Amino acid sequence: MEPGRAACMCAEEREYITTERVAVIVWQLADGEALTTAQVAEIAGISRQGAFQMLQKLARVIPILCFDGEWMPAVVAEVLCPDELDESPM
Repeated sequence: MEPGRAACMCAEEREYITTERVAVIVWQLADGEALTTAQVAEIAGISRQGAFQMLQKLARVIPILCFDGEWMPAVVAEVLCPDELDESPM
């Protein structure tokens, strides 16, 4: 699959608009998936820098964080590594 494109339920292939690309990333994160910035860049068809900026903006409004190079829902991070997150400076 090409970056910025996704398989449709029908046979046609189309490009996602920006809002749809962001929605795909949010959906995957909300579903508990951990994604690297590089994976987000590939899925969204944007640069790594663009993906990092997008993820930082998303983190302002949805509970996600980057831990060990992977972006994930804060709830997942708390389950995977509660001791390490407790020691993080606020």
